[in-house]
Amino acid sequence: MKKSILVLSVFSAVLLLGAGCSSVSDDNTMSSDNVNSGDKISEKSLVVVDSDGVASIDNTVFFEELGKNVGAKATQGDTMALPYMYESEKMAENLFVTWNEKHELPIFDSLAESQATQREILAAVMGGLQVDLSVAALEEGEFKDAKVQALYDKLLPIGNEMRVKAFTSGLLLEESMIKNVNTYLERGIDGISKKVFEAIKEASGKNLKVLNSLLVAEGATYKAQVISQSEFDQLVK
Repeated sequence: MKKSILVLSVFSAVLLLGAGCSSVSDDNTMSSDNVNSGDKISEKSLVVVDSDGVASIDNTVFFEELGKNVGAKATQGDTMALPYMYESEKMAENLFVTWNEKHELPIFDSLAESQATQREILAAVMGGLQVDLSVAALEEGEFKDAKVQALYDKLLPIGNEMRVKAFTSGLLLEESMIKNVNTYLERGIDGISKKVFEAIKEASGKNLKVLNSLLVAEGATYKAQVISQSEFDQLVK
């Protein structure tokens, strides 16, 4: 997968969302000129799938959506969910990078880039909504959230052992991402955060299918661990 590059920096996102519009005339011009285009943008999928089947959020469509949320303010749900999801994406990225170096499988490189793209997109949302971004300052393999750190420490050596275990560990990562999104959606997270979380869930579902296919090709099977088996089966069929 070709590495995605954000078309706006996190700092730009802060200016876009956090600072709001500079004048009333600018607000009116934006809303009146983009009613029709906004309707079309909303029909676009936030998720793009590469030739190897790995999915991630499309930067261009994401920033179009971000632009429709000028002046949005963070909710209590945002302040709780966004940093956790950021660290979850970073954890997956770090692990896939390490497993790619260990097993030299291009699919892990693609998955790492997918997680990196989504981590950067979450950072842009956090910057725009003025949610604490201090988690972004931590080094690779270091996390503020104890649960994220514990899962990273557990899966790192398991995935290093052999590629089959890296596949199963990757499946658990994508499962966990889906479970996290389901939890936050059930709690009522809204706005741009909801759109991004739904896109992360869709991408994780597609990546789950890719990893499961690779595992089956190795002659192994996987049972769902954190989502229901019926949901897992539906995603990988």
